[in-house]
Amino acid sequence: MPSLQHYDSIPPEYEGILFQGISNYAFQKKSLPPIRPFSIFIQDKKILGGVSGVTFYGSLYIDSLWIDESIRRQGWGSKLIREAEKIGRDRKARFATVNTMDWEGLPFYQKLGYSIEFVREGYDENSKMYLLRKNLS
Repeated sequence: MPSLQHYDSIPPEYEGILFQGISNYAFQKKSLPPIRPFSIFIQDKKILGGVSGVTFYGSLYIDSLWIDESIRRQGWGSKLIREAEKIGRDRKARFATVNTMDWEGLPFYQKLGYSIEFVREGYDENSKMYLLRKNLS
């Protein structure tokens, strides 16, 4: 009999199971290519930042972007986004999406050509989430 198992993080051996299941179903229903994750890191003696996300169904989704405060405002964020967009174009994505909170990087993404597609309200401390989009083609 199946049971529910709770985890605080995804066990490494389970990491691809959900993507694989979703990808298999999408291929079965619409012959869509698989979801493909990516990650790019800034490294010195340690990780100083990075970006990660996935490409799926003709899109690039940027999930996480972080830069250590010691190297912020040196162009690293823009470099990471440009590299992520290059991955998207190489994988035939027609557009990119990213989410950011009102206290995070809205002006940063807008400077890079992203525009607000949707605003979601109701988060703690009256915060808002902006869902942004940029055409890649």
